[in-house]
Amino acid sequence: MKAVHQSSSSIVLEAARELNEGRGILLHDSEGRENETDIVYSAIHCTPETIAHMRMEAGGLICTAIGNEVAEKLGLPFMHDVLSGISTTYPVLSSLVETSTPYGGRPAFSISLNHRTSFTGVTDRDRSATVMAIGKAAGMVASGDENARNEFISTLKAPGHVQLLIEAPGSIVERRGHTELSIRLMRIAGLPPASVVCEMLDSVTHKALSLEDAKRFAARNGMVLVEGKEIF
Repeated sequence: MKAVHQSSSSIVLEAARELNEGRGILLHDSEGRENETDIVYSAIHCTPETIAHMRMEAGGLICTAIGNEVAEKLGLPFMHDVLSGISTTYPVLSSLVETSTPYGGRPAFSISLNHRTSFTGVTDRDRSATVMAIGKAAGMVASGDENARNEFISTLKAPGHVQLLIEAPGSIVERRGHTELSIRLMRIAGLPPASVVCEMLDSVTHKALSLEDAKRFAARNGMVLVEGKEIF
């Protein structure tokens, strides 16, 4: 196990240990924001079973989040910048592009990716390979490996079935979404700044799973649940 930073609350440290062991945790942002709970794993530990667990138990959009420094090193843009940049050629995009969200802050969305060995890209195996390739590249950036960009472009292609999210430049000081909070957890855990996240949905209310129901899910399944207010 890698070293875990000790300057955080006990529940955050417990979550960091779980992530280091390749297990998933639950992460709630805040009642004043999306008020959603995501299942979160480290990208480098994303097996086909991880993807299956997320799609069956969470049901939202499976995304991979990366640290802002990773995106900068690899030359990856936010999607709203891409759409704004080509809106002169495709004018309809100027009306469609979203540069802010109803719950505050700019969207974290970037491009979508598939692993180059994938067929459709949507199977558990294909998405696992894609996520782990992103995690490997993020780890190379974090370690100062100058081959990170070559690794990234040689193993991945776009568009694909894994949505990429980029941490805000100011991290949790600027934006306290699941992207920033999960990347902060990866850093606390001493892991590469890349996570795989999926929103938990409620098939009865057809809304996001409530925090109370997420807590009950965590208790039933022996999972750690971290609230965003506990992460600094």
